[in-house]
Amino acid sequence: MAHRPGVKGHVLAARNARVLYVPSTKVASSTLRRLLAEANGTFRPDLVPYLDGPTISVDQSVHNMMINGLVHMELLSARDQREMKSSPEWWRIAAVRNPYARLYSAWENRILFRAPGQVLAEAWGECADEIVDGAIDIGGTFRKFVAVLSENPGVFGRDSHFKSQSSHFDLTPLDLTHLVRLDREGELARFAAELGHRVGKTLVPRRLNEGLGLSYRDVVDAATADLIRRIFADDFDRFDFAAEAFPASLPAVVASQRETQAIRYARSVTERLEQVSRLARYRTTTRHLAAQTLRNLGLRS
Repeated sequence: MAHRPGVKGHVLAARNARVLYVPSTKVASSTLRRLLAEANGTFRPDLVPYLDGPTISVDQSVHNMMINGLVHMELLSARDQREMKSSPEWWRIAAVRNPYARLYSAWENRILFRAPGQVLAEAWGECADEIVDGAIDIGGTFRKFVAVLSENPGVFGRDSHFKSQSSHFDLTPLDLTHLVRLDREGELARFAAELGHRVGKTLVPRRLNEGLGLSYRDVVDAATADLIRRIFADDFDRFDFAAEAFPASLPAVVASQRETQAIRYARSVTERLEQVSRLARYRTTTRHLAAQTLRNLGLRS
């Protein structure tokens, strides 16, 4: 049975495999991009050294269109788009994830480790680390973040990691042929096998974003769970996620001194990479502008 998601998003097309994909942040999006790129025969990790900006890892480079070889559906002709949206020969896929797990993963990646995003500068002050004996209190810092997200969501700007999954779907009116439920054991692997059968390849989903190895159940207490259910009420209602029971209090989850140092070091590396990336984009833009100026003056063909 097709699922109807209900203005324009950023749908990815694997044209050789005839698959459209509606990405949602922190819902196995790296894994699914790689699966589709491999199915499409367009995965080119060998091109990583030629990217304009720095890349944190080869695994993360799969988000770059030069590496994955996918295309934005919206950039294709109206005729091609109509076919992709309606033809029975095309798959139209998306995935959804337990909101508790998704939010913890988003926080760990975007807030704790400071991965590049669109949060506003004041978010860092409001979501500052809770410190115990010089080490980061992971549980306390996460719960503090959820309270900020509930009370002052504006500080997270337009960053889609902190928007509901439903909001991703509503950007893109498609009848889905596949909705991969990551909350159901083995469903991603089954989808990979089905996709592999479709294209005559053996495809195995790979976990590409390993964090601290903690579960959301290590840091979510009853009060925080209630906030998460309110923030993402549309996801719980739309996708029938269970309202899990959580304890009123939890044992402290505090990073070791070495882990705290590693987190701070990772943040500094990310900051330097962002600076280099901005410089690379500036140089690329400058080259393009200079070339266009020369063409306008008739000095370059």
